[in-house]
Amino acid sequence: MNTKKYVILALLFVGLSLATTLGINYLYYAQKDRPFTEGTSIAGVDIGKLTQEQAHEKITAELETWLAQPLKFQIDEKTAELPLKDLDPRVEVDALIAEAYAQSQPGSLFARIQKANATHDAPLDLGLHWDEQKLADTLKNSLASFEKAPVDASFTVNDRNQMDIQAEQMGQTVDTVALLTQIKEIQMLQELTPLKVDRVEVKPTVTAAELEAKKIDGLIASYTTWFDPGNIERSANVRLAAESLDGALIEPGGIISFNKIVGERTGDKGYQDALIIVNGEFVPGLGGGICQVSSTLYNAGVLANLKIEERTNHGLAVAYVPLGRDATVVYGAIDLKLKNDTDRYMLLRSKLSGGSVTIEFYGKATPGQEIIITNQVEQVIPFETQITQDNSLAPGTEIVKQNGQNGYVASASRIIKINGEVVETQALGRSTYISLAKIIVKGPALPAKPKPEPKPEPPAPEPETPTEPEEPQTPTEPESPADEPGEPNPGTESETEPDTNPEA
Repeated sequence: MNTKKYVILALLFVGLSLATTLGINYLYYAQKDRPFTEGTSIAGVDIGKLTQEQAHEKITAELETWLAQPLKFQIDEKTAELPLKDLDPRVEVDALIAEAYAQSQPGSLFARIQKANATHDAPLDLGLHWDEQKLADTLKNSLASFEKAPVDASFTVNDRNQMDIQAEQMGQTVDTVALLTQIKEIQMLQELTPLKVDRVEVKPTVTAAELEAKKIDGLIASYTTWFDPGNIERSANVRLAAESLDGALIEPGGIISFNKIVGERTGDKGYQDALIIVNGEFVPGLGGGICQVSSTLYNAGVLANLKIEERTNHGLAVAYVPLGRDATVVYGAIDLKLKNDTDRYMLLRSKLSGGSVTIEFYGKATPGQEIIITNQVEQVIPFETQITQDNSLAPGTEIVKQNGQNGYVASASRIIKINGEVVETQALGRSTYISLAKIIVKGPALPAKPKPEPKPEPPAPEPETPTEPEEPQTPTEPESPADEPGEPNPGTESETEPDTNPEA
């Protein structure tokens, strides 16, 4: 009986204790915004006994004051400042308050007391969050005055057509990686100390040594053609095109384009009308004559061993270069392009003297190298003669309106020799030139001449009476007979040389 009584008393005690504990916990959780426990701090800021809202206001105010401070950067003997807020650190205050509150408000009274003591012993710290790309860009812009851009080595061409090289200069830039590491170690609300800024050297893209290895040191090819300086308009066009080319520089691997350098041929630039070839005929056109310059450039480029990227022959043969070695150009349609496929710079020079134009290439000569251009006429296409009637001309008049010119099929080759030995022969292509008909204009035929009346036959002579023969006389030397008229040479019509009229 007594045992049963003790069991009942024990059960009542346990039930009462459980009810008391549940009641206390219920009262605790019924207060949704209990203050932080005493001694709770965030980044050194005491928020004990504050509600969550009060703690948020206090931390935010402290942050605003702290972020307004300048962050100093020590660069050698100089100092730069930048407001910390400009670096845009992100602070998650709401998350911090929630974490601190959770630690200071445990799930039971006993655990709350235990964790409150732990919170008091280990104050919360907040790490800052950074947008690294934005931070790097801000630092780069703000500290740009402490950087020095590198300067590439460069060169000028002197009056001896040689390169004068100016040395490169090293640059300096802020070591952003090291600086970012220092900034990311900053803790919220801690005292700001100057950050040491290191700089690293920046190498230039082009060095003097590299230019020295690509240096121009002499003449490697030259070609000259001649023209009639009395043709004022054509000569002016030749001069303008040649002057445009003078001084052009071709980098290693670069391409020189005639149309790109010379540009469009317009009257505003001074180009004049002279004969050009259009649809197989010589007609006046703006810029006539510049194809002599492009053809001179082509031959000089072949002799300089440049690679031919684009070249087109004329429709009619021209006389200023051998057959198969001309190069016509038309702005926006037909170009002459040469490639410097060496590892050296090349300089183009043009010269005019009286009735000649010369194109020169300067670069690095290959010892013992000799380049020869050969051409071969594979076919001659005879010109036709066309006769037209013009009754407005005087009877019997005959005018040669256009001289004839043969057409041709020709090829050319580049022969490369080293120390007199042929090492390579390169075909430069086949060129076809159409013939130019000879045109003769005739007036009406002359009227036929009347035939003369036949003369009457003279009467027969009377027979003479025979007489005594005379004494024979001493014979004398016969007189020299009159010179016979020479045989007329058959009339021949010589073919005209390829026309020297300028081309477009």
